[in-house]
Amino acid sequence: MQIMSRIKPNSARMWDYIMGGAHNFGVDRAAVKLARTLYPAYEESMRAQRRFLQRAVTYMAQEKNLDKFIDFGSGLPTRGNIHEVVQAINPNARVLYSDKDMIAVAFGKDILGDQPNVRYCYCDVAEIREFLDSAVVEEMFGNDHRIGFGFVGVFLYVPDEPLSDFFTTLYEWAAPGSYIAVSCAGTKVSEVEGVEEASKRMGLRFYSRSFQEAVRIISPWKLTESGISPGFYWGLPEDSPEANEAIKELSYCFLACR
Repeated sequence: MQIMSRIKPNSARMWDYIMGGAHNFGVDRAAVKLARTLYPAYEESMRAQRRFLQRAVTYMAQEKNLDKFIDFGSGLPTRGNIHEVVQAINPNARVLYSDKDMIAVAFGKDILGDQPNVRYCYCDVAEIREFLDSAVVEEMFGNDHRIGFGFVGVFLYVPDEPLSDFFTTLYEWAAPGSYIAVSCAGTKVSEVEGVEEASKRMGLRFYSRSFQEAVRIISPWKLTESGISPGFYWGLPEDSPEANEAIKELSYCFLACR
């Protein structure tokens, strides 16, 4: 697996590189450079997604008193990830990271080590029921299914049918009072020249969706009062200097509740 991981770029390690981590290789850094030439705001877009996730789980922990979290498509748990944020609020908070990329799972476990109340395991969102019924989920959360979920950087890589099944199954399993943070690629992404070709080179296929399509797919989850935020700027004032117009034009995010 280590040999193969150095031959092809890996999205988890690309995120790691952008976030200032050390678990990446030259092939990953080259892929980031390619993405930057096609979309100059690429790296800032990735960082903005991370900050959105940080704000979302802070809200869940502080305002909604959630102390249990599951993150999907986690990549590598580099600096400023969920467990660091929520355990600064509640040291007893439990966090389960997951990914379908076994390279990310292996590296993630190595990064986390033996930290209390934090685990990393395999999960393919297309097989969510198997994950929710797993021993590690039972061990981490027992019968308490009031959970804060992260679904950042995943929505755009999953086809409609398995994505809709994922949200329906998760809704049925989760307890009332659960929340999920979601980031999406808007329909204009497919208009950016070279994006499809770059995605193919990285072994990825993306699905851009309108606001209406996203709301339909996540049903029966409901948007919170804040609705959908252009870009990844949920929780920030409309005139925030952090907002990048190019990112706002191509993406959006939201918080949904059970």
